[in-house]
Amino acid sequence: MKLMSARKQQQTGLTLISWMVVFVFIGIVAMTLIRLFPVYLEHFSVTSSLKSLISDQDLRGAGPGELRTALMKRMDINDVDRVKSEDVTIQRDGNVYRINVNYEVVVPFVHNISFLVSFDDTVEVGAR
Repeated sequence: MKLMSARKQQQTGLTLISWMVVFVFIGIVAMTLIRLFPVYLEHFSVTSSLKSLISDQDLRGAGPGELRTALMKRMDINDVDRVKSEDVTIQRDGNVYRINVNYEVVVPFVHNISFLVSFDDTVEVGAR
């Protein structure tokens, strides 16, 4: 009986291979977060630039060209590099302009594996 209880005490815990699997998994998750964090941080700047158009009283009644210029200037100030002017569409819908920013980011991960992250944000600003 003592031999059985001694073996149970020796067999508790993870083996070296199990620890290696755990560390590899943690490493992959950490590397994924490190690669994707800048993309989502930049997207936060895009959404804050869009939302600032709503509260800007100087842009009330502005045309589509003025709205596009104001948005691109704000994104330039916020150091947004991944959104180009072609990614911004402005459509009039009654008494409002609907401003849409739709873009994709490809983030390289390992060798030939990449992440594709898509963003699509829309705000409405009062028209003339």
